[in-house]
Amino acid sequence: MGSGEQASNNVDLHRVSPIPSELVPFARFPLPRQSSWAEGIARRLKWWGPVWCPVCGRVSLIVDIGSNLRESCKCIRCRSTSRQRQLAFVVCSVVGSITSTRLRSLKDVAALDDYAIYNTEASRQIHKQLVGMKNYVCSEYFGEEYVSGEIVKGIMHQDLMHLSLEDESIDLVISSDVFEHIPDPYRAHREVFRVLRTGGRHIFTVPFLPGNMLDDVRSFIDLKGECIFVKEPIYHDDPIRKEGTLVHRIFALEMLVNLAKIGFVVRMYHISKASLGIFGPYGLVFEAVKRGSLL
Repeated sequence: MGSGEQASNNVDLHRVSPIPSELVPFARFPLPRQSSWAEGIARRLKWWGPVWCPVCGRVSLIVDIGSNLRESCKCIRCRSTSRQRQLAFVVCSVVGSITSTRLRSLKDVAALDDYAIYNTEASRQIHKQLVGMKNYVCSEYFGEEYVSGEIVKGIMHQDLMHLSLEDESIDLVISSDVFEHIPDPYRAHREVFRVLRTGGRHIFTVPFLPGNMLDDVRSFIDLKGECIFVKEPIYHDDPIRKEGTLVHRIFALEMLVNLAKIGFVVRMYHISKASLGIFGPYGLVFEAVKRGSLL
């Protein structure tokens, strides 16, 4: 099928399919320690290209190459970062494989009429490409004073630990460095499991320590609702809060075990692809496939 064409009605959108062939080279562990030759050249030049951007679907150049390659390396056309292109590349590969459709960018994904996506963000580059999609839902978290599903400033509020979405109503959940900010992330993963259809996917990025067995818990909410700090607080930039968002946890191999206990088949991809302008160590994208009943 051509780019953006629909899958036929007899295609099972929710089968636990094999890893797409274009992702097989990136399903590797332990992770490579050395950077590629292309990454070294890009660091010296401070730019790279031409590349194909899987976010906006255009030939582009990569600029603003900083010390943190995961969060820099911006597309001159859509301003997507290396991390956002990693996520978009996996989304296109996985959804294209499921629907037997050639999807080269999120613009092609947005053309699918019979595929329901929930994005846990309502801003930034991935959202901008998907917002016109027929079965697209997005949200932000505005605070505990709001109820999931409530509209705040024209945007739907969702607490990922208490989603208002219906059971088995979503084909794909996308989250980009969100779950580290959730006080009980595995409760949120169970909610994602609930709203996904069988065989549905949660494709996501999180800060991850591949050499650690256990998650690095930095803070938690106690029974009184107070935040207890275990370690020095870390805050990430947030489009909603000027002060940033607190990091409760940095994930490790424990996450893979916990997701399997919930009922997911978990795949981990280390994406490094110079032709897409994707650079940086630990460029990890996770695919969690709903395979059965909640444990």
